[in-house]
Amino acid sequence: MSVVNFLRYPDPSMRQHPLIILADDLTGAAEIAGIAHQAGLRSVVHTGLPGDSAGADVIICDTDTRLSTPARAAARVKALATALAARPNGGFFKKVDSVLRGPVLAEVRACAEALGSRRSILLPCNPSLGRVIRDGRYFVGGQPLHRTAFARDPFHPRKTSDVHTLLGADDDDSVASRPTASRLPAAGVIIGEADTPADVTFWAGQVDRHTLPAGGADFFRAWLQSRRSYRARTAPAAMPAGGTLLLSGSSAAPDPITPLPGDFVSINPRHRPTPQALAADLQESLTRDGFASVGMSRTLSRDPKAPTALRRLLALTARRLQTAKAFHHLIIAGGATASSIFTALDWHELEVVHIWGPGVATLRPTAAPEFVVTLKPGSYSWPASLIRELQAANAA
Repeated sequence: MSVVNFLRYPDPSMRQHPLIILADDLTGAAEIAGIAHQAGLRSVVHTGLPGDSAGADVIICDTDTRLSTPARAAARVKALATALAARPNGGFFKKVDSVLRGPVLAEVRACAEALGSRRSILLPCNPSLGRVIRDGRYFVGGQPLHRTAFARDPFHPRKTSDVHTLLGADDDDSVASRPTASRLPAAGVIIGEADTPADVTFWAGQVDRHTLPAGGADFFRAWLQSRRSYRARTAPAAMPAGGTLLLSGSSAAPDPITPLPGDFVSINPRHRPTPQALAADLQESLTRDGFASVGMSRTLSRDPKAPTALRRLLALTARRLQTAKAFHHLIIAGGATASSIFTALDWHELEVVHIWGPGVATLRPTAAPEFVVTLKPGSYSWPASLIRELQAANAA
C-alpha cells in the first residue's frame, strides 16, 4: 500500500503560529506528536533545531538529553528554546519523562529562563495510565514508584517515590509540591499533584503567559484542550507493503517483548554478533517471513553497559538493512535506541501518520518517504490495534 497522501488539513491560510514542544527523547516527542495528530493538528518531529516546517501546527524537538548531565542538558535546552522563541510561535510546552527520569529540573528551569517565564507547572504523571502523584509521592498502579519495575532502570533507577528527591530538590525552597486545592506560588517550579483526569484539567487551567507548562502526555492533552487547539480528526493511515522490522533497545519491555510473528532474536551483550552478521540473519527472516525482531536478552538487562552496546549494534544493523531495502516498516522500542537509529539513517524530520494507542505513533521520515517508523516508549504496552494489524498482515 502507498504511504503517501495520508493527511489532509485545513487551508494553510487559516493556520496560526505553531506550538513548540521540547522533548528529552524521541519516543516522548512521538507521543506528544501523536496526541496533537489526534487533535487534527499537523505534527512534525525534529531531531534538533528545525528548519522551515512550512504548514506545521505543532513542532516537536527532540533534545536527546535524557542521558545527559544536568549542565549539558540545560545548555542544550536553553539554546534551542532561545532560538525557537525568536520565531513566531503559539506557545511552548516542555515534555518530560512521566516518572521524572533524566535531568528534569535542570531542563525545566533552563527552558523557563530562556522564555522569561516566572514559574513552571510540572505535571509529569499520567492518571490515564494509573500513574499519579499524591501527597508528594509517586504511585504506579497503586504501588509506590520504587516498588515497581522502574526501580531497575539501568540509567535512572527509581529508588524512592518522593517527587522532591526524584528531582534532586530535597532542600530547594523554589520547588513546591501542591495539591489542586492549595494556593500556588507566583514563582519557581510547582509540582502538580494529580489523581484523576479532572486534576490534570485543573492544572492546565492554571497556565498563564507567565507560566511554562511542563510534564507528560496527560498534561499536554489537557493543555491543548484548554487552548481549544483542536480540529477535525484525520482518517486512519494504511501501513506500507513490505518487510516489518522491530528493533528493541529497551530493558523494560513489557510482555510480549515483540508483537511480531516469528522468532525473536535475543542478543547476548557479552557475545554480540557483528552488524554484518546480524543484518544478514535478519534480512533472511525478512525475505522469508516478512517479519524480524531483535533485542537484548532479558536475563542480562541489568548490565549497565548493555543498553549502550545494543543501541550501537542496532543502529549499524538498521543502516545496512535500510540500504538493502529489506524493510519498509521499522518499529523501535525505546527512545535512546530510536535516537541512535535515526542518526545512523540520517532521519531528522518526521511527520505523524498514524496513532495506535497511548504513546505509540507511526511517523514518516521526510528524507525517506517510502519508509514508516513506529515508536514505542520502552515501559508502555503494545497496543492491541497494532498487534491486530501485524497479525492481519501475517495472515495475508
